[in-house]
Amino acid sequence: MAMRPSHAPWTRLGFVWVSIFWFTLTVSISVSQCEQLSTQPKVSRTCGENVTLNCSAKLAMPKDSKIVKFDWQHKNTTLCQFMNNTSTSKTQCKFSNTTVELTLSLTILDIIPSDEGVYHCKLHSLGAAANGQSHLRVGDCFGKPRKGIEPDQCSFEKVYPIADIHWFQGDVNLTNGTETKQNVDDNGYFTVQSTAPLEKGNERLPYNCSLWMPSLNTYISSRLVSSGSTAQLQWICIIMGIWMKIIIM
Repeated sequence: MAMRPSHAPWTRLGFVWVSIFWFTLTVSISVSQCEQLSTQPKVSRTCGENVTLNCSAKLAMPKDSKIVKFDWQHKNTTLCQFMNNTSTSKTQCKFSNTTVELTLSLTILDIIPSDEGVYHCKLHSLGAAANGQSHLRVGDCFGKPRKGIEPDQCSFEKVYPIADIHWFQGDVNLTNGTETKQNVDDNGYFTVQSTAPLEKGNERLPYNCSLWMPSLNTYISSRLVSSGSTAQLQWICIIMGIWMKIIIM
């Protein structure tokens, strides 16, 4: 009796190709359903303000579609996740889901220089992936004069972005030849320090040091600094006072 040829291998192969076709079609449909995430590309805020970054995806899929991942990241750290409306002393998260849109909002409280940078929003659902980003710029941290320094020095702390110190006696600019040092702390703030110029102008006038902010093209703070001659005169007066007390006694 002649044996009939088996079509099992061809049947299995056809099944595999059909499966691949439907899988590819499903992925294509899912990817097309998720558009590029909507974010604000550039955001600028002043030190101490709060800022909210929104990330939205318009979807043409059922509300109960499986979302694998939806979060905000900054410097490789996850700050917000969908379905997790957590709040800390620094950040607040809010997630909303409708039949047409997903939205994940990240609020950063009391921003500081180290908060500056690119924030990435990432969404992954079954067969779909999308990304968006917002670049947060932090500025106008004007700083304040630093206390407890030498009489001939000028220093400002909590400054951002980087700044310089200019020296004056009256209207005479004595900045040339002076050096400004900038040190940055863990929060991204600069401490800016400079020593009074050796070149003297009018000996009877004290120095004025001013904090120059190149990004704003203006001076944002200034203070009077005792000149060497003034400090020397004060020291002589103290010594004379002591001698006078000794003579009288």
